[in-house]
Amino acid sequence: MSKPSAQYGDKPDAVEEKLPLAITSIEPQKKNPDRFSLFHKKEFLLGVSGQTLLDYSIKKGVELTPFLFHQIRNSEEYQKAKDACYRYLSRRDHSSFELRNKVSKKGYERSIIDDVIEELDQKGLLNDEEFARKFALDKVEFKNWGPNKIKHALRRKGIDGPMAEKVVQNITEGLEQHQICVDLIVKKKRHYLREEDEFKRKQKIYRYLAGKGYNSQVIKKALPQIMARLNAE
Repeated sequence: MSKPSAQYGDKPDAVEEKLPLAITSIEPQKKNPDRFSLFHKKEFLLGVSGQTLLDYSIKKGVELTPFLFHQIRNSEEYQKAKDACYRYLSRRDHSSFELRNKVSKKGYERSIIDDVIEELDQKGLLNDEEFARKFALDKVEFKNWGPNKIKHALRRKGIDGPMAEKVVQNITEGLEQHQICVDLIVKKKRHYLREEDEFKRKQKIYRYLAGKGYNSQVIKKALPQIMARLNAE
């Protein structure tokens, strides 16, 4: 077959203006054999997946009406949006908010994205509470983040306040947070020992631990032990 003309396919609106048109041939695409090009008298109309061919019983001689054209385009956009979601999820877990934002940047219609997110949720591939639990556990185990920092990070990822509070409380309630604070400072003791003024040293320690997400009550409980450990050096 001769090289497809850009008369129709490069501009979907141009194709739609000429409908209805009979599909006179269907050719597999060279770079992607799972996709097919639809033609009308050697003029390229649009590309579709093999699944779309099956779903809409597309074959040679079928009339491409405006209604069918819109159905096909929506189906293709839906599949592309879903494929994009799968790619993101294959790299790491995402909250539904994160995933929606990333896919939105690719220009898909909001209604299509909403439908894809709903499908993934129903299939169990998206679970905001489980995402929040894994995220919080990771930050506690590997980053020594305190509750406040974890909750703030979860909110930025679209996890609502009550869910973030519940997840973080479940994970941190059995931890001796003041002891974690002590251990964090002792690991950085050389840094804090460079400050000879004890009041300023306490201020720096407080700011650091607050930045790690620990509340004032926990920090105040840890400070006497922290200072004792540093002064013993």
